[in-house]
Amino acid sequence: MEYETATIAKVAGKCQACEEYALKNSTNPPKVAVMACEGACARGEVARRAANMVAHRLARDETVRICLGGAFTKDTGQRNLVRRAEKVIAIEGCFINCASRMMAGVVPGLEPEIVRADLIHGLDLPFGIDEVADEMFTVYAYTVAERVIRDHVRDAPAAGTCTPPPACCNADAPSPVEEP
Repeated sequence: MEYETATIAKVAGKCQACEEYALKNSTNPPKVAVMACEGACARGEVARRAANMVAHRLARDETVRICLGGAFTKDTGQRNLVRRAEKVIAIEGCFINCASRMMAGVVPGLEPEIVRADLIHGLDLPFGIDEVADEMFTVYAYTVAERVIRDHVRDAPAAGTCTPPPACCNADAPSPVEEP
């Protein structure tokens, strides 16, 4: 496998709000960590909103939302939430799987359950978020969030026991919008 190397400048300070959230959610037993593609395109927007719905509204007692930027760029509370989680779910906007690939680079051995939002909603969304009505983002994200909760948070089989795994979880499945 080929790798890219990223050099990230260290920062002395911490985001106090981020650290307080991580401390508050560093519970026993650990919660399910939910991270998402935070991409600037419409597909990333659906993934981001779905992750927020899961962790902040629909399954707040079972899950914790991971700040991808904080967890990737600094070894503090957010990354610790990922390390100690009973399970990590990555809601990805497309086949590039940015969230899971980024975190695997800083948490060796991390094997999150990957949920492809684009395979759930099945739409070929444009890049620009201004090209999709806000209400439609809510509808698409809710559809993804419900599936994540049903298949990965509540009463779901243990990781690796889905035979075969649902299409939304197959990281190797081609995206309907994947470039050759």
